[in-house]
Order: sequence, then structure tokens, then C-alpha cells
Amino acid sequence: MIYELLDAAYDQLQVGGWVMYPLVISCLWMWYLAIKKIMDLQMYNRGWKPVHECMQNVGNSDFKCAYWQQTILDKYMSEKTDDVDMNMQILESLKLGQEMFVKRDVGTIALLASIAPLLGLLGTVGGMIKTFMVIAEFGTGNAKELAGGISEALLTTQTGLVVAVPGLFMATFLARQSNGVLERMKRFCLRVSRSNIAS
Repeated sequence: MIYELLDAAYDQLQVGGWVMYPLVISCLWMWYLAIKKIMDLQMYNRGWKPVHECMQNVGNSDFKCAYWQQTILDKYMSEKTDDVDMNMQILESLKLGQEMFVKRDVGTIALLASIAPLLGLLGTVGGMIKTFMVIAEFGTGNAKELAGGISEALLTTQTGLVVAVPGLFMATFLARQSNGVLERMKRFCLRVSRSNIAS
């Protein structure tokens, strides 16, 4: 069964021409990044706790909160000063450092999904050129060669759309998840700064 599927997939690659190889590579790369990003966000945000609870347990080694909360709080407590403005800048820089990790790879996933239909279109153009070359050389009498060019054109278009449509949905989903974490992080840092001012 597996061998038959692999054989059929290889046949499709052969029919689609050279464009199928970058399409397959971009598809595999995109889904690798997407799955990795989902796992990273789950691990990164696991154990999230309210700000007041985190502030009450600063220095308590038994207390566990989300990775980004722990990182920001630990570094902030070690670097904070008596200057309120300086503390705000410290918090902002710590937040920016965490934001880079949250945003990472989301744009690349969207880019790979957007490239797929363009590669499919490139394959379509290549297949149609091949078809017209056959018509120019043999006329319309060579049905097998004509079908080969048309098959290449349609298969690459189909493959590009099959890669792109779920990829764009996944990129949108991950962007929303990342923005949710970023918004939560922004509120967290704001509450930490306010608690510092109040104290």
C-alpha cells in the first residue's frame, strides 16, 4: 500500500516536471515550521498565571508560571532600579526580546503559502509552452504529446493550490495565536510596571 502511494507520488512528480520539486520542498518546509510553531506556542504559554499571583511569588522557586512570564519577571527583578522611567524601559526591552520569539516563523509560513500558487502558475506556463511547441512541430495529430503538456500545466496548478490554501489558513491561525500571546504579554508588562509604581 505504501509502496503504491510512493510510486503514484513519484509518477505525479514526473508528470508535473521540475516545478514540482520546489513545490514539494516549500510544502514540507512550511508544514515543518507550522507544526513546530504550534508546539512552541503551547510550551511557551503553558502555565500562564495572573500578574498579581506572579508578583506575590517572585523569588519562590516552587512557583511555576508561563515561560515568558518567568523570563520577564526574573530579568526585571534582577535589573530594576529606583527610577520609574528606567524600569519602564527595562520592561519594554524585555518584552521586545520575547516578542521576537513569538513572531518568529509566522511570516515565513505565510510567505511559503503565498509562493506555492506562483510556482504552480510557473508550471502552468511551462506546460502550455510545451503544448504549443508540440502543436508547432507535429500539429494537433500527436494527442499523447499534447496531453503531456496539458497534464503538466494542470497538475502544477492543482498542486500549488493544494499547498497554498491550507497553508494560508494555518498562517492566519498562527498569526492570531501569536497576536493573542503578544497582547497578553503587553498587558502583563503594563500591570508589572504599575505594581512597581504603586510600591
